[in-house]
Amino acid sequence: MIDLNICALGDGFVKGLGEPDQLGWAGRLVQAAQSEHGPINYYNLGIPGETSPRVAQRIPELSVRLPKGADNRLIVCCGLMDTFQEAGLPGVTNLESVDALKSLLLQSRAHFKMLVIGLPPVYEPQRNARVKRLNGLMHDLCVKIRVPYIDLFSSLNDNVQYKRELLQGDRLHPGSDGYNRVFELIRNDRAWWFS
Repeated sequence: MIDLNICALGDGFVKGLGEPDQLGWAGRLVQAAQSEHGPINYYNLGIPGETSPRVAQRIPELSVRLPKGADNRLIVCCGLMDTFQEAGLPGVTNLESVDALKSLLLQSRAHFKMLVIGLPPVYEPQRNARVKRLNGLMHDLCVKIRVPYIDLFSSLNDNVQYKRELLQGDRLHPGSDGYNRVFELIRNDRAWWFS
């Protein structure tokens, strides 16, 4: 039997930041897949505070967890921290964000089944506008290079309960109900491998 390995690579949103047990949406997806399809080796490589260029530099971490000959699948979700501004200037430009994601995907797609999860909305309106713009650019990139992309922003931006959870936390990461909503959106999307 061939091993099934899933690695979730990204930032604090991948890690489940904001939820006490940090199961997050990625952990929920793997739990659901295991209950339906059997054992899965799961690696959550979400690091809070990581920008897209930093996430892209972590590609070498994948080869140890996703060895040749196995059924290897990679979920990528990054860019939320790229939208932070200091003194009105972005820490990471949209061009740098998209280039980092492109580099990561082009280096990885020959080796792994890929899925990119789009950016979630945040509570602060000005930053949310930057998130929306970057989400669109990342979506366009994935369409162009033919990597499946699940757009969370469009589904969650007007969701009052999700926004309420953001307000109760750090305004970037939801709590348990919000992560459950994200899990349901991904699980019910046709791009999800086990839907």
